[in-house]
Amino acid sequence: MPFTRRFFLYLFSATLALLLVPSLFAQDTWSFGVIPDTQWKMDPPFHGVAVHVIDAINDEFVRHKVDFVIQVGDLVDRVSPTAFPTRAAHNKVLSDAGIKFYPVRGNHDSRGLESISQFKEVFPNLPGTPSGGGSSPDLPGAAGMTYAFTHKNGKFICLDTFPLANDGSENGKAYKPGDYLPWIEAELKKDDHHFAFVFAHKNLVGQNHKDNLFTSDGKDQDRYPEMQNAFYACLQRNGVRYFLSGHDHVYQRSQISSPDGKSELVQIMCGSASSKFYTPKPPFLEREKPLTQELKRVGFLIATVNSDRVRFDYYSTELFGDEPKKPTWKLQDSFGYTLDGKVFEETWEAMRKIVRPKE
Repeated sequence: MPFTRRFFLYLFSATLALLLVPSLFAQDTWSFGVIPDTQWKMDPPFHGVAVHVIDAINDEFVRHKVDFVIQVGDLVDRVSPTAFPTRAAHNKVLSDAGIKFYPVRGNHDSRGLESISQFKEVFPNLPGTPSGGGSSPDLPGAAGMTYAFTHKNGKFICLDTFPLANDGSENGKAYKPGDYLPWIEAELKKDDHHFAFVFAHKNLVGQNHKDNLFTSDGKDQDRYPEMQNAFYACLQRNGVRYFLSGHDHVYQRSQISSPDGKSELVQIMCGSASSKFYTPKPPFLEREKPLTQELKRVGFLIATVNSDRVRFDYYSTELFGDEPKKPTWKLQDSFGYTLDGKVFEETWEAMRKIVRPKE
């Protein structure tokens, strides 16, 4: 082939490749949303659910075209015949847009023996059930309550650590993270993802609430140190960098070390989408390093993932909820990492004022 022809053929191929790269990259980019606790007053039409806040946040999820949404617990203020159905009804805009919803229960969602049956009735086909795909731990009552699923190059593990008494387990038994560790390890070792995230309602370390993922009474945040060390180590060695939680109604991003100091995780407390707000109170653990914080605002997160990078954006606005509203959402915090180990963040100075009251 003459040189001139080879040259133009090479030039054409190179140009075509450059033109295709953006579209291929775009096809490889996807996103998901995270909504925090959504309790509200019990009177109709609220039934314990922050209906107008949910509607406004869901509109943003639809506008951003997320693939699915995860809620980190406390969907309702109190379990009742109308609470869970009301919460589920306000996801219609998501389902109409083809956006799946993955809830985990919080402490407010688990009070009463009817909690699990009502939860499963209004949120059927969650992962771990025969029709839901994904997986659940091989433990009585855990099917479809604690579960894992994959989406494109992401793995998502959602933990329910509340009593499962009316679903076949020992009366009053609450599973602790240690009970799930063999299953978590097996899920994270699967060669079906590049990124992995773990979600639960309670925190690794709280700001206002001192009960956490490992202890329910709040008297000793470092209770069960061996279990904590094993949990942190399992997530770290399997590439999990972010643990996302609710419960405290505070937006805070922190670097937290295990009790033995050998492992670290970034905890993202996802804020509030309800009428409740709390402020930090001592004691605080020395092994927690706060990175940024926002108090007393309604917010949500959107994560954008591609082949080698994940970026989280946190948006917030002032409290509202008694009436429908289209609020102005402000981007307050952006952070993420790449698979080659780079970490990045862009946090506004107003959020760096960490509240740490003294005892």
